[in-house]
Amino acid sequence: MKKVGADIVRHTIEILLIAAILVSVIFLTAQFATFPKSENSPKSKKNEQTKSVLIVGKSDKKAYLEQVLLGAKKLCKKNNAVVALYTGKSNAQDISIQALFNYASYLNADGIIACLDSDDEPFEIPKKLNGDPIPLVTIGNYLPNLPQLSYIGANYSELGKITAREIIEQIGPSKKAILLDSSGQNDTNYSNLMSGLLGGLSSHPEISLKSLQFEKSSSFSKEDNLRQELASQEDLELIVSLTEQNTILAAQSVRDLNLSGKVKIIGFGDSDDCRADFEKNIVTELISVKTQDIGKKAMQELFEFLKNGYANSFVSAEVEVLKGGGQ
Repeated sequence: MKKVGADIVRHTIEILLIAAILVSVIFLTAQFATFPKSENSPKSKKNEQTKSVLIVGKSDKKAYLEQVLLGAKKLCKKNNAVVALYTGKSNAQDISIQALFNYASYLNADGIIACLDSDDEPFEIPKKLNGDPIPLVTIGNYLPNLPQLSYIGANYSELGKITAREIIEQIGPSKKAILLDSSGQNDTNYSNLMSGLLGGLSSHPEISLKSLQFEKSSSFSKEDNLRQELASQEDLELIVSLTEQNTILAAQSVRDLNLSGKVKIIGFGDSDDCRADFEKNIVTELISVKTQDIGKKAMQELFEFLKNGYANSFVSAEVEVLKGGGQ
């Protein structure tokens, strides 16, 4: 009886595993139903000259990647290409980068633009149906061990120097500022940004830049900590944020405490929320890496390689500094 029961359990597990695989395949196929096959695909006779490019990343990067997509689309007509974005429908349904790479192989895509995290697991490079590697351009974080064609991103050390320059310009007589520090995220780009910022301020010891450390605490506790700091600091003149999330948090806290116009904010980000706070004069300056420019340059490098066999290994995206008050 025990053996029979064990067999039933084993067969049930096998059936569930097969069902899960089938659901995953159906889910991915439905998501990419409108994505055309490459000219090398035996299933594709239409659009024989059309190149297919896939932009992939985790679902929490969707808003960012939608802007990358807009930039990439600007070069579609010129290169007779189509580009599609896939990030998963929600965090609960997030699909690994490797799974997306594998599906790009199934689609026989001509190129991939992938947004990667610094802690992403190692993965295999996707290949076309003929066995050739699919050209890969990366954005987000640079992974040195990944055989990528090109990396498109900001020079974060230079971005830190730009931020330091704006702090020096915006600081007032008291020379007091708070830095919303999220260095606990263990991000190489963020470390380079901080290095450039602190180096840029090294010749201005009169500026008091207090670091308010934000660990992996909840948004509520971050807001509470910031409000307490703002209420206790006398003659505070400036808040400096290095992430979009902290920029929105700083704007909300300044607004709630009726400090708009009294405490300036140097924010970072390219999102609609950040720009809305800037347009309302709550955020004094907004520094951002032009996201659409990243998409445009990723496509440029990809098609430079497809046409001529070479590409730049690293390309810097444009940095934009928006200043309010007629500056």
